[in-house]
Amino acid sequence: MDQSIDTKINNTRDGVTQIGKDLRADAHATIDKVAEKVPPATDRLAAQAHTGVDKVADGVESTSERLAARGKQALETYKNFTESSRNQVRAKPMLSVLVAAAAGYGISKLLGARSSKQ
Repeated sequence: MDQSIDTKINNTRDGVTQIGKDLRADAHATIDKVAEKVPPATDRLAAQAHTGVDKVADGVESTSERLAARGKQALETYKNFTESSRNQVRAKPMLSVLVAAAAGYGISKLLGARSSKQ
């Protein structure tokens, strides 16, 4: 299961990165086409547009990398929490049953109070 989630995170990151690369290439091609049709005085503007496109594309790549890292970090936290919870239940089964019963009772009172008010 963990490999499946890691694979999905990596595939999503790779997909976003590829989209960024495709958009970068398309934007550069469009800028070049426009620059060919206007006077040479716009070379500076075309260079600035290329720089802007590169900054945006680099930002998308950076963001996709950070999101993938955060996804993996969240998965690790979830695994640690789950394992910790299992260890607590194994160590103190009676206390776990009592806590679960109290939580269920409290939730039923909260939900019961809502439905009686409607």
